[in-house]
Amino acid sequence: MLIFNTTYVVSDKVHGQWIKWVREEHIPFMLSSALLSRPQVAKVIGAEDQDGTSYSVQFHVKDMTALEEWHIKYSNQMEQNVYEKFGTDALIFATILEIIE
Repeated sequence: MLIFNTTYVVSDKVHGQWIKWVREEHIPFMLSSALLSRPQVAKVIGAEDQDGTSYSVQFHVKDMTALEEWHIKYSNQMEQNVYEKFGTDALIFATILEIIE
């Protein structure tokens, strides 16, 4: 089992709009593939030296094959959704975590 983690650095000026978007649009879009599950949103603690607030949005995924399938089919649209809605007010980067225990 893996965790697909996307970290967002969200500008203070769009913070409320971003939270609403994550709940109402982003999570439903991500789950619509049926390849990702168990969404979780967390605030990153200890990132005070930057402009805005950092958040981690995580989904469980069965294995690398499923994640690669999701990436091929959906990642461009996900990134486009973020860019169209927030431009440079929500910067993103992704990491993959392997669940050990």
